[in-house]
Amino acid sequence: MGMMNTHREIAEKIALPDEMAVISHMRPDGDAVGSTLALGLALKALGKRVHMWIEDAVPERFSFLEGASLIINPPDTLPEHVECVICVDCGEPKRLGDTGRSLVESAPFTINIDHHETNTLYGDMNLVEGGAAACACVLVPLLDALGALITPAVAQALYVGLSTDTGSFQYGNTTAQDMRLAARLIECGVEVGDTNRRIYQEFPAGAFAVQREVLNNMVIEENGQLVHYSMPAGKCAELGVGREETKDLVDIIRVLQGARIAVIFEDMENGLIRISLRSKDPAIRVNDVAAQFGGGGHAMAAGIRVRGKLDEVRSAILDALRSVLKNSSV
Repeated sequence: MGMMNTHREIAEKIALPDEMAVISHMRPDGDAVGSTLALGLALKALGKRVHMWIEDAVPERFSFLEGASLIINPPDTLPEHVECVICVDCGEPKRLGDTGRSLVESAPFTINIDHHETNTLYGDMNLVEGGAAACACVLVPLLDALGALITPAVAQALYVGLSTDTGSFQYGNTTAQDMRLAARLIECGVEVGDTNRRIYQEFPAGAFAVQREVLNNMVIEENGQLVHYSMPAGKCAELGVGREETKDLVDIIRVLQGARIAVIFEDMENGLIRISLRSKDPAIRVNDVAAQFGGGGHAMAAGIRVRGKLDEVRSAILDALRSVLKNSSV
């Protein structure tokens, strides 16, 4: 396990190489895309040659960001002149995907910048702030230390990361400091109305088919404290949607009044089960449950990827969550 470093130490190291890469986790969310793009664009403006990689495509809802097309799938081998790979918003190398993880392992030097409490400090240098609402929050002081200009494009990418990881500033992880950061980004050129419309008010028709499926088949138990939905293999094809439309399913059910835990189970059709967990009660840390099954994340938002049969995996995880509910006070 590596050591923690300061913003200044990381900035001094980043200033040295001429060519580097920025990479984030597969199945990217707004913070992964925004952090990759913000750091990549800022480094380019400083004269660096920068590659930006994410194993899955940038979701359509974030494709409006300036420079989003520069984020591509990682190559099979590390480009010859890349001296440093910077990982953002990724708690552990396996979340980068097989190709991304291989590139990080073969890199001459790696820097790990993140905000997940369960981060494994896998970089040669590590800048991890587990209490930060988003990786974007960790990046701004770093950009300041680099002397990088926060242009409107960089500010918008950071704003998307901050807004999405705070649930549009609705989650309990939102602090006064986050609101001050949002104000600064707005001052740097973010058009709030247009940006929020694109993130939260523009959904493809397929997303509604998925929402209907989830709402019609969700299960409510434990006197309404636990709500979950399971997407069986082949359901996406049946609905005529891609995996992108399943990204935020847990947010559909977490709003149920009285629910303290929301869970989505997805059979990925390759023996892999993907689980998204959310807590609405600070007393319930779903990342502790996720850790029992090889997952991780934040106290109130975590995930698991595990191989097995959907019924068996679901039964084991629900049993663990029921135990947590039983042992916690309402």
